[in-house]
Amino acid sequence: MRGLLGACLVGLILAGCAIQPSAPGPARLAAFTSHQLRIANLTNWTFTGRAAIRTPRDGGSVAVYWRELNGHYRIDFIAPFGAGSARLTGDAQRVRLQTSRGASAVARSARDLLNRYLGYDLPVAALRYWLRGILAPGTVEMRELDRQGRLASLVQQGWRIEFRDYGHFSGVDLPIALHLSRDQVEVNLVIRDWELSA
Repeated sequence: MRGLLGACLVGLILAGCAIQPSAPGPARLAAFTSHQLRIANLTNWTFTGRAAIRTPRDGGSVAVYWRELNGHYRIDFIAPFGAGSARLTGDAQRVRLQTSRGASAVARSARDLLNRYLGYDLPVAALRYWLRGILAPGTVEMRELDRQGRLASLVQQGWRIEFRDYGHFSGVDLPIALHLSRDQVEVNLVIRDWELSA
């Protein structure tokens, strides 16, 4: 009986070691802070990927090309089979939307333009941060870190963001698979490539 209890005790200890995070809390928090600062300092970046968007009314998928250059951005949404495309260009003060169907509009909010013309209510200003795996400005309702001190999940501005996978690009880890949800809107984003420059 003692041998059995001893074996069980050893098994529990080993199991506890196996599921214990590889980095202690303070080390993981320090890694998180360092990672956030490093990514936030990257002002010039480009990614290409694909987004599947589902709303209560409809859903679809688009190819996405997003380029940021010193606070200015260009986002291309390209629907499959020539069904249409849209381009957002702008900065913190002014945004222009142009569609392949000839629509053109200017506003202060990219979110409003996307909602009005494409029917997608997406927080573009916050996405600029979340897509890179960093916190957007403002209140954070919840955050969880993975073992490397990177964001694993986040709730901010009413959105839940799950960072499902990371890739290594130019010496830094960046998300390559994300799931965003709020109310009845869901977005699955797969990023094929990141390009970073100083």
